[in-house]
Amino acid sequence: MFGSSSQKGDELTKMSSLIFDDNTMKARLPSKVYARFKEALVTGAPTSEDDQKVIAETIFKWARELGAVAFAHWFFPMRGGSGAYGSMCGACKMDNMIDLDWSSAEATKPFHATLPYERLFV
Repeated sequence: MFGSSSQKGDELTKMSSLIFDDNTMKARLPSKVYARFKEALVTGAPTSEDDQKVIAETIFKWARELGAVAFAHWFFPMRGGSGAYGSMCGACKMDNMIDLDWSSAEATKPFHATLPYERLFV
């Protein structure tokens, strides 16, 4: 998924080696945005729309620097009754970083690179 000359081995060796984790977040986000986001995780308060935009733009820039064209995340829905052991049923959501520009007057809508914050904070 990511091409990097600094990584050795086959694709399975490289898998999940470039993750936007807490260390990356702390290094890349403005310190005040990082602090507010971490506080929201503890208190359960919503993340402001302005902070959501900053976080999404930061993730997008980081990912594009690494050559990403798509993203995915693994999660466990907050509903029971899935039939799996302990009502745990994981899911993987995949999306890409290219959208159609619906505001264009062209009949064939042009593409533009994007990572809408609305997709990250649902």
